[in-house]
Amino acid sequence: MNYIDQIYHFKGRWDAPSQCGLKIIKNPDRHIVIATELYEENPGTSVTDFTGELAALLVKEFSLDPDRIVFVEHCPDRGSKLEHYKESFDLVRFRRHGSRFSDPEWERISRQAVDAMIGG
Repeated sequence: MNYIDQIYHFKGRWDAPSQCGLKIIKNPDRHIVIATELYEENPGTSVTDFTGELAALLVKEFSLDPDRIVFVEHCPDRGSKLEHYKESFDLVRFRRHGSRFSDPEWERISRQAVDAMIGG
């Protein structure tokens, strides 16, 4: 199994310097990508606004198999009582056109589901 855990720098919309937290777990049957929104520490494009393009960049840069990618968007808890600012994980599904990822659809999943994904 290969494992990557880093701050990932990328050019977002209009080539704006952007960054996100990035974990990649390469298992034989799937490549799990967890992209974490960094909010104030990210000077550029959010993960949500760049999901398809980010998936394509990661596939290319880290030699991921696009047929085996499982993309999870993670938003950490922001310390607010508002539900919108609590920690969340979303499984993102895409339409694929060659090396392009488009039409993302987000499905909320639990931390336990992510833990099970990583552990299996």
